Parts: sequence; C-alpha cells; structure tokens
Amino acid sequence: MLITDITAKTDRYNLHSHTQFCDGHAPMEAMARAAADRGMLHYGFSPHSPICVESGANMSRENVKPYLDEVDRLKSSSIELPQLYTGMEIDFVSVDFGPHIDYFQRLPLDYRIGSVHFVPNQDGIPVDCDGSSERFIRYLKEVFADDLRYVVEKYFEQVLTMLERGGFDMLGHLDKIAQNASVADPEIERQPWYESLIDDVVSHAKTANVVVEINTKYINEKGRFFPHEQWWQKLKEAKLPIAVNSDAHWPEKVEEGRAQAFEKLDASGFGFPLKQ
Repeated sequence: MLITDITAKTDRYNLHSHTQFCDGHAPMEAMARAAADRGMLHYGFSPHSPICVESGANMSRENVKPYLDEVDRLKSSSIELPQLYTGMEIDFVSVDFGPHIDYFQRLPLDYRIGSVHFVPNQDGIPVDCDGSSERFIRYLKEVFADDLRYVVEKYFEQVLTMLERGGFDMLGHLDKIAQNASVADPEIERQPWYESLIDDVVSHAKTANVVVEINTKYINEKGRFFPHEQWWQKLKEAKLPIAVNSDAHWPEKVEEGRAQAFEKLDASGFGFPLKQ
C-alpha cells in the first residue's frame, strides 16, 4: 500500500492537506513549496470531496478535473518539491454516498481518506457537526433535540458503516466528533459507553485493513490529537498502521503538531519516530 510504503521509511511526509479547491487558504503550489522548505520528502493533497449536500467546505464536481490537472502540473514541473500525491478526503454521508461509490472509485487518485463530518439527525437529515463549537451547540439544541448521546453514537455508527463499505485507504480523524461533544459535556470521553464506541472503531479498522490517521491539526490550538492520545494504546495493541498528518489548511501549518505526535508515539512504544 502506498501510504504504508511511505510511513515505513520516513517521518518526512504529510498526506492530509487542503488548498484553494476546498476550504484551504492557499494554492497547491504554495503548500507544496512550504512542505519542501520544511524538508518533507512526500506530500499529498486531499481536498474535501464533492458531496451530495450543501457545504461551503467541499469542492464542486466541476473543480475535480482542474484539481487533478494542477497536481499533474506540479508533479511534472521543474520546481524542487517533495514527491507529490493525488489524494482526496471523501465524506461518508450514507450508504448511498461515500468513498465506496463508483464515482470516487473511478477517479485517478493515489489514495483516498475516508472521513465523517456529517451526522444524520433524528429525521435523517445530514448535519455538519464539524466546525465551531458554538455552531455545534446551536445545532445540538435546534436540530438534534439536545440529545448529545444520540449525536455521538450516530457519528460512530457512520464511521463503522464507512469502514464496512470500504473503498478508502486511510481513516481520517476517527473521533473528530469529540472536539465539539466534549465542549457540550467535558466528561463524555470518560464514559464506558463512549470507550465501547472507540473499541468498535478499532476493531472495524483492523478488519478493514486501513491506515489510521493521527491528526495533529489542533494540538497547539486546542490541545488534542484525533484520535485522542488516551486511545493510542488500543491502536498499538491492534497493530494498526499509523500515519501522522497535520490536516494543513495554511502553508505554515504543513508540519503543525507532527513532531509532538511522533515524540508521544515513540514514548508509547510505537517505534517512532522514523528519521530520514
């Protein structure tokens, strides 16, 4: 597998990043140059996929070809850049829309990240549960009948179904819902039922044979990784392959939090960091 071929050899990579084609804040070339400046050997672009619901964060289908063309241009340019890869972060919304559908399987991608951002409410309407905690709290009251446990359990149900359907190589930020859910209830990640949900994801990820991402985007801003480091031992015991990504949306963030993650992984006995 491409991802494990990279992660087995070096820590000088980042395979989760966003640019002008979705909700990123810089052109692809600027991101690639920033990665080169920081000594990265491998760099992957992963715009938020086209999606079946309204979203200001996702790229349009019309922009898929321009995106693919721009990666090809950068790959063939004379600029000194890392080895570049054409990825995509694909939203799982339902059994009818996710990484597994033909549209995404036919795209000429080097790898696919499967992620959940949308949670169906009690009426089956997909709601974006990512973004600011203020918006999440408002949605929790107005759209989810103030039922936090429902939202969290439904989020993980989405993750499990996505893993069962397959069609992707790397599981993105598997517990991202905890960022906002823990604002609504700071004790939620200490609940036995919540830990059982994490156990289910780890088991399904093992069966699905996917790489599990440790997402470092918010470690400096919000003080947490995804998955939370309290669950890393479960990943180790399951012998799941790991990739450490910064989920960069700005050039200066291409390395954000990765060094801290590798240090903690090494201290936890994962055998990291690999150096090159």
